[in-house]
Amino acid sequence: MSLSNSNISRVFLHTGDAYIGVKPTIVSTVLGSCVAISMFSPRTRQGAICHAFLPSRSEIKNVNEPSVQICRYVDTAVAHLLKSMNRLGVKKNELEVKLFGGATGLTYSQVRPSCALGIGNRNVDAALKHLKEQDLKPRSMDVGGNVGRKLLFCTYTGDVWIKRLEKKMF
Repeated sequence: MSLSNSNISRVFLHTGDAYIGVKPTIVSTVLGSCVAISMFSPRTRQGAICHAFLPSRSEIKNVNEPSVQICRYVDTAVAHLLKSMNRLGVKKNELEVKLFGGATGLTYSQVRPSCALGIGNRNVDAALKHLKEQDLKPRSMDVGGNVGRKLLFCTYTGDVWIKRLEKKMF
C-alpha cells in the first residue's frame, strides 16, 4: 500500500478528538505525553483512533460542562471507541488494539505549577487499565520515552507508522 495514493482521504486528529473510519482514511496526529489508542477490525476493515491527553475525566473539576470532549480523557475515550466500533457491527473479540505516546522526561524544574508530574506515564497506565477492564490487550505499543511521535493510522488496514521526533519534547 502506498501512502501517496491521492484517492485516500486524510485527516489530522487534534488533541481530545477521535476518528471513526467508515471509509479508507489516513489519520495523522502528533503525540507528546498524550496517548493514541487505535482499534481495528480485520473483518470489516474499519478502524478508529483517539488522541487523549488526561488519564481520567473524574480528576477534572466541572466535568459536567457540555463543552467537555469525551475523548480528552483516556477512560472515556476507550469506552467511546468501543461503543463506536460496536455500532459498526464490530465485536470486541475481533479488535486489534494498539497504544502509542505517553512520553515523559519532565524534571521538576521544567514543570509549571499547574502541570501534573508524570502525565505521560499516567496516561499509559490509564489506557492499559481501561483496556484490561474491557478484556482488551494491545497487540503492539510504542509508549514512554522522552520524545514525541508523529503517527499515521490507516483505518482500513490497521497499519500504524511512527516517526519519533528528533528533538526532545520536554
